[in-house]
Amino acid sequence: MSTQNVTLPLKQAYDEFADIILSLSDVQFLSSMDGWSPRDVMAHLIGWNDLMIESSLSILDGEPPAYYDEAANDYSNINAGFTAKYSSESKQELLAELKSSFERLIAFIHGLPAEELTADHGVVRYSGIPATVTKIIRSLAGDYQYHTKEIQEWLKQ
Repeated sequence: MSTQNVTLPLKQAYDEFADIILSLSDVQFLSSMDGWSPRDVMAHLIGWNDLMIESSLSILDGEPPAYYDEAANDYSNINAGFTAKYSSESKQELLAELKSSFERLIAFIHGLPAEELTADHGVVRYSGIPATVTKIIRSLAGDYQYHTKEIQEWLKQ
């Protein structure tokens, strides 16, 4: 599997998310949608972009990513930390940080040997299946897609 095959769906999901964020007014950006605002979602994704680099390195070292310990809590402590760390209310500032963290992740993935993307290093996900770099990157792409749809549905209300 090539790095392009891994990063293309993530890039598309990122672009769609960034587009919907750009379409929001400043008021909408900071408004609550079932507990989280689009601002909070951005902070969450900024943090997860960087966390996926750390998590990939853990998998490549044969160690489970630290975030696996938070699965039972739906990652609430991790996400609370990210919303606090990236606390700006400026859409442009957070978009720049999202882009920067995304570019770091893409550069990291492109820097890996292609065979490492799907290599099984003995790490097992909490669901019981082997963890690979490709699988966690796909999961992140799914998170971008989920939040894009969440915001789209919220805007329809």
